[in-house]
Amino acid sequence: MIHSKQIFPLSFCCLFLASCTQPATQNKREPPTTGADTSIEQARIIADFTNRLTGTVETLTVEYVVGDCVCPDWMEANDKKGAGKTKKNEQLPFYIEPADKSLTLPIYFDAFRHQLSISGQFYEKAGYPQGTAEPEASQPKARVFRYTSLAVVNKPGFRPGSKVETLTLTYNAISCTCAKWSDSQNRKYETDRHYYWLEPANEKLIKADTLFNGTDLPVIIRVTGQVVSENGFPKTNLSKVSPEEAGTVFRYTNIDVLRNGERKKN
Repeated sequence: MIHSKQIFPLSFCCLFLASCTQPATQNKREPPTTGADTSIEQARIIADFTNRLTGTVETLTVEYVVGDCVCPDWMEANDKKGAGKTKKNEQLPFYIEPADKSLTLPIYFDAFRHQLSISGQFYEKAGYPQGTAEPEASQPKARVFRYTSLAVVNKPGFRPGSKVETLTLTYNAISCTCAKWSDSQNRKYETDRHYYWLEPANEKLIKADTLFNGTDLPVIIRVTGQVVSENGFPKTNLSKVSPEEAGTVFRYTNIDVLRNGERKKN
């Protein structure tokens, strides 16, 4: 059984030197060195700063094209599904460029199960996103879409490869920004404990991570759902989490709170 793994789009992170905060270990190529280190030669910026926007504001639903090349790697979802029937081949893959650093891709974005909804404008000429440095390999020019708003949405066609199961999980009040829900059933040793990130399937469900009030334990829940990633993050605000803390993501469709803490007795 193969589960989706978290992917950080290379062009999104590497091409926008001034704004990108994604770690280099997740990229296909590393950004050029910036700052005061004069021992390393600065890479040449190849983006055309004179390129102008078309003036036509559009809202696009786009998907990351998973590949292993230094090339434009975003496509409109409809074009990807239609295999290029609606546009010429040179119009299909394109680059995307955030208008400011607050619009960088969130850490939980997974190319296998997510799309982006972005609003903005294309540049008039084919080229590269602002800040693009000359790579070692030849990098083709393509259309560039500069967006001013971004939302991560679930991919309609995504189907988890894992089975539906019901887990009884306990919250672990540990001092880290890591996954804190563990399955204690059928565990012979303490080291056998498996930790999960939890993601509600819809907004109507109780958000498991809000149950612990910071004082009262234990918090025990029963959730039914599926593993959607073996090496990723739940779709939620994770601004302080590092990529090294990626783990099993369990998306639940039902949740029952079995115990919600016991106040300590004086």
